[in-house]
Amino acid sequence: MNKITIVSLIVISFLSCQKNNSTKYIKIENEAINDIILEMTKFDEMKDKFNPNDKKHILYVESVLDTTTAYTFKPEENFTEIEADELSKEEIEQIKLNFIQDSIKYEREKKLFLDLKNDKIKKRPLNYPFKSTKLNIKYFDAEEIEDFDTNENEFGYLFISRIIFNEDYTKGYLHYDFICGDGCAWDYNIEIVKIDDKWKISEYFSGG
Repeated sequence: MNKITIVSLIVISFLSCQKNNSTKYIKIENEAINDIILEMTKFDEMKDKFNPNDKKHILYVESVLDTTTAYTFKPEENFTEIEADELSKEEIEQIKLNFIQDSIKYEREKKLFLDLKNDKIKKRPLNYPFKSTKLNIKYFDAEEIEDFDTNENEFGYLFISRIIFNEDYTKGYLHYDFICGDGCAWDYNIEIVKIDDKWKISEYFSGG
């Protein structure tokens, strides 16, 4: 690798880092998170467990946006030569087609979340005054929590990554992890899109 190439890569990396921490980028990132909090926590599905006379439940949000992503599994053709002898031609073709489709999805997700996986976009503090008519949102420091059990009037604990935006800030990619008590938790890599000035979750990737 020659000196010009090395210098170019350093400059591009520096500019990218500057962009990810610019006032504009952080403002849009905060607004996007605010818009999708109810979707990430599946509030409409979970609210039935609440007493309708209760005051707003507390949602604890980690005070740092991290760079975590969901674990991704590289697809493999899942049959042996011996098993192939017991399968019909149509079944074999379907397995091969599924493998191709899963491989395309895997490579797409890998590329979309690369900046988080390789730490190109850095962690940052989150201190946005969230606006919610349905939840009382408070910050917490994960290092100070021994367990994530929820008490009465507590909705759960939400961990969120930085968001990778496209050039015109109409689409983004991030990971989140939600813990809502004993045996109640999920995490996903997701795609979000901006529609009519509001951010929505448009696709779920790895996680569960």
